Amino acid sequence: MALSQRARRLIAVLATTLALSTSATPALAQAESMTADRAAMSPRIATSVTKTVVMANIQAVLKLRAQLARIAYAKATRTAVLKVARAQIGDPYIAGRAGPDAFDCGGFVQFVFDRAVGMDLNRTSWQQYAQVKKIKRKNAQPGDLVFFFEGGAHHVGIYIGKGKMIDAPRRGQKVRVSPITGSWWGRSYTGMGRILPAV
Repeated sequence: MALSQRARRLIAVLATTLALSTSATPALAQAESMTADRAAMSPRIATSVTKTVVMANIQAVLKLRAQLARIAYAKATRTAVLKVARAQIGDPYIAGRAGPDAFDCGGFVQFVFDRAVGMDLNRTSWQQYAQVKKIKRKNAQPGDLVFFFEGGAHHVGIYIGKGKMIDAPRRGQKVRVSPITGSWWGRSYTGMGRILPAV
């Protein structure tokens, strides 16, 4: 018995959907192989490929695509934050300022996130520390926030990876790349905070 047009269409939809996936997992590849094997074994088995089976495979592909989209979004937002942060390097520190050409530490972070991704962070380092999700240093990703205590959340910077951050340090200095370890930073380090989706 020849394949019905409905069975052919369902198999074609599954094959096309799997082919368009930007990254196939072993489970999806196995599902594709099993469907193809059923079609090759005999017309009777091929025609028994049900809509439920096909839809289950399509849903798996759509779930994978959604996961990939979330990862892509996380990477894009973090890249945008780092780009804006780097563009402010060299701007002077002025207490109480939040840009566009002078900053204190909390104002710098607030400005960068607003300009890069339209995110409305709180104004001061203390408020930002209360706003973020606390994470371990080993889990930190570029774009996370790093906090330092000196009687409170005294200072904040934007982590850029490899033990460094971009921050507006203090009066008389400019926005710069700073280490998060050693000297005052190492002694006063409090922790990392996350406000952006993780990659």
